[in-house]
Amino acid sequence: MADWVATVALGKLSDVLGDRKKSNLLWAIWAPLLLLHLGGPDTITAYSLEDNQLWMRHLLGLVVQLFVAIYVILMSWKNSWFSFMSLPALVAGVIKYWERTSVLKWVSDDKYLHWRPFGYSTEGHVYVRLLLLAREHLLQFIFYLGSGGVRNKEVYWEPSVITETNWDALEVQMGLVYELLYTKATVIYTKRGFIMRCINFGCTVSVLVGLTIQIVLLKAGEEDDEGNWHEIDIAITGVLIVGAVALEIYAAVVIFSSNWMMLWLIKQGRGEWVTWLSQRFPCLFNKKKNWSRMMGRFDLLAYLLKIRDREVRSPSSKIIGKVLGRNYEEKWNRYQHKAAYSVHPLVYKAILELCDPYIDSRISYSLTRELDEVWVILKDRNDTGGTFFELTLCVHMATEICYHLEIEWDAGGEEDPSGSDSSLWKQNREVSKALSDYMMYLLVMHPSLLPNVGSLHVLEVFFDEPRRLTRDACDINAACHNLLSTEGYEWSWSRIVERLKRKEKPKRWKIIKLLWLWMLRNATRGEKGYGQRNSHFQQLRQGGELLTLIWFISPSYITRPPRPPS
Repeated sequence: MADWVATVALGKLSDVLGDRKKSNLLWAIWAPLLLLHLGGPDTITAYSLEDNQLWMRHLLGLVVQLFVAIYVILMSWKNSWFSFMSLPALVAGVIKYWERTSVLKWVSDDKYLHWRPFGYSTEGHVYVRLLLLAREHLLQFIFYLGSGGVRNKEVYWEPSVITETNWDALEVQMGLVYELLYTKATVIYTKRGFIMRCINFGCTVSVLVGLTIQIVLLKAGEEDDEGNWHEIDIAITGVLIVGAVALEIYAAVVIFSSNWMMLWLIKQGRGEWVTWLSQRFPCLFNKKKNWSRMMGRFDLLAYLLKIRDREVRSPSSKIIGKVLGRNYEEKWNRYQHKAAYSVHPLVYKAILELCDPYIDSRISYSLTRELDEVWVILKDRNDTGGTFFELTLCVHMATEICYHLEIEWDAGGEEDPSGSDSSLWKQNREVSKALSDYMMYLLVMHPSLLPNVGSLHVLEVFFDEPRRLTRDACDINAACHNLLSTEGYEWSWSRIVERLKRKEKPKRWKIIKLLWLWMLRNATRGEKGYGQRNSHFQQLRQGGELLTLIWFISPSYITRPPRPPS
């Protein structure tokens, strides 16, 4: 609402100052100070990527409001030295507003694709190595974006050498990209930006000093102009100028403690300063908040059983349904059903398999053939191989059925028939279940992150008529049995389950896990992942999705992903 409030305030000021007899000396600096606040904080220039495309509107707003501010200054000008305080206030306001407009234009023109983060290879503290590693990732990522989803060269990390530092570097990289797209980083961390910031701070402080001198020392001498000194006018002026100075001081702290500034120090050969600062002020440095480290989960069958009885409705659902309608009530119910969990180490370990360029050679020939057969069943619906929605739904249902019914199939046996480590198949089972629920969560809550999703009409039909899938089932196991005997649908999950049912547990869950890894690969690699880049960038505002993290990994890690079945 900042633009709207400032516009109304400037309009009222210009209207009141139409009568010079009512002009107020303090009002002369209100207009430029409003411009300064319109520039916004350094940490926010856009709330969404669409804001960047509206930079022309911000430029027009700057021009119009600048003329209004100049008009207000001229109409309230007095034969007093304090009137000159409106000039540095105007300079500060124009600089601040122009910074925001130029950043919006810079991002809308995709100039960040030509940005080269500073920093040079050096040895040093773990924090220094972390920053340099993040910089290298960012360079690869920028090339990936600039080439439309094509990787630069054969660059990857062997899964065996990926450490916690590598994951932290990815999180720092996500933070750097966020700052490029949503903050004033591209303006601040330049020589010109630093000079303009010093001028802006100096002008703001000079206005504060001038206001203090005028109020404290010279107010008594202005007997003939008592109208300027209403307490409410002094309070408003003080709030505007003190707030501006406070924001500038806060911005300076953020700037000097940012990863960009640390990279600049490394470029200047001051890596030891970075080490000392990170050790001396750990609360300002070594920040680990660039990624939420959470993953959403949505159990489709449990949700269908939950909503099948329309009589059971929460008070919040009833209110939303009456006020906004049934569609919003359904969206609210889905939002309430989803859950968020910390990403389990086993999921991290599974993702590392995507980083292995030699994964093909690590999969046995017999397992590769069985994967191919399952994949053929998935793509047997039509010539195009089905949409991503259809593939995800089929694999999700097959995973659910295997997860809930395998105890019946194997007569409750818990031992690994193959004689290998019995915990391995259990790990694969839990990873497969987590990835299955996560992909369904993306399909329901964030379909824009997935490529070639297609129409979600069938999914909406299931939500509207849950008995189509669950029929009269009273629990999950019964619903899984019904899914296997469902007639009238062309879905291929029953054929997949019949094939997997005959496998031993280790091989069954190895196949399912690899299927989900292939799905993740197809959702993020190459031109498919590049096509969803704006949706991934939007997720950076909430800390980023797990799929976004995998998408960030792609340019630097995955050179030869798992071979898709023929």
